[in-house]
Amino acid sequence: MSPTPEILLAILTDLGTDHRCYKLAKSLKQLGLKPVIYCDKPAHALGEAWEGYEVRVLTRQSHQRKFLPVFLSFLLRLTPVLWRTPARVWISLDAPPLFWLAFWGKWRRRTVIYDSHELFLETPLVLNRSSRRVFWWLWELGGFALISKAITVSPAIVKRLKERHPHVDFYLLPNMPFLMPPSSLSLNRPPPVPGSQNQDIRLIFQGGLRQASGLPELFTAMISEPAFHLDVYGAGTQEAYLRQAARAAGVGERVAFQGAVPFEKLPDLIAQAHVGIHLMQPVCGSFALTWANKIFDYVQAGVPVLLSDNPAHQELLRDFRIGVAVDSFSPEAIEKGLEALLSDWAGFKEECRKAHERWHWEAYAEGLRGFVES
Repeated sequence: MSPTPEILLAILTDLGTDHRCYKLAKSLKQLGLKPVIYCDKPAHALGEAWEGYEVRVLTRQSHQRKFLPVFLSFLLRLTPVLWRTPARVWISLDAPPLFWLAFWGKWRRRTVIYDSHELFLETPLVLNRSSRRVFWWLWELGGFALISKAITVSPAIVKRLKERHPHVDFYLLPNMPFLMPPSSLSLNRPPPVPGSQNQDIRLIFQGGLRQASGLPELFTAMISEPAFHLDVYGAGTQEAYLRQAARAAGVGERVAFQGAVPFEKLPDLIAQAHVGIHLMQPVCGSFALTWANKIFDYVQAGVPVLLSDNPAHQELLRDFRIGVAVDSFSPEAIEKGLEALLSDWAGFKEECRKAHERWHWEAYAEGLRGFVES
């Protein structure tokens, strides 16, 4: 009996909260492959979801604290792994490992696949400093030149990257959650009553706390609506600023920063909310064209969504009216958007029920093994 084919996955991340890496590993395992994940030191415990998976930590620190030394240490420690591994397919999850895998993969005649989570070169992390722009532009360009396959998260990003790299074959795999059983949906929650003083209206935001999140504008919109309460699940460089912004707006007691939680706990937390928040402002190409995972997490749990107005979100709303898109630069627009959601909450929830059957990971992952091994 032949051994199970091994697949190497390289990523700098906290595996306790990186749901996409887990979903990819789980799908590969279900398709009869053996994923082996190489990462930097997780900031949190891996969580129960990773039991049964082969995870190898290459560095003692998380890149979230000191990126450059951890990045260099990770690549250095990864090199002997790449030289010895029997895996015929290597996957770079996002840009940091890309060129290194592509370079060594060329030497060892391995198939290297880039799983592009966003338009990396058009994120604030890269755009805000010219030295970073030059380095990562060369890094990604070199990686793309040496590979012939890539996976990414939205049709608009497939189109943009295909224009730049026509020799690469792309596979669309949106960052959607696994299909949840209908019984787990929050379909039986009582509808919120706008203007009621006797019912809390629960808002939820989950994801990275970074710039252009739209949260400061949301805090301002909450001032005139005392029934609104917001739970924030996540961490990031903007956390201290956002805490101060909530206090400055006078809504600090109604905004609870819950920290990052393992992804397997998110569905139950989301299902307790009335409205999911994704007001990422389209200040760069990546934000404007990415289908963020949190949108689909909200919808799978049956929670209507308040969205910022950008091309990617308008494309989703043409399929299912699962929420309202607003100008996230304007607290007044956010307030009107919340009012529109609450005034037809049952209708939006019914659209979430319809989208539930189509917007899930399994619907897009069916052809993954053929793409990986062809």
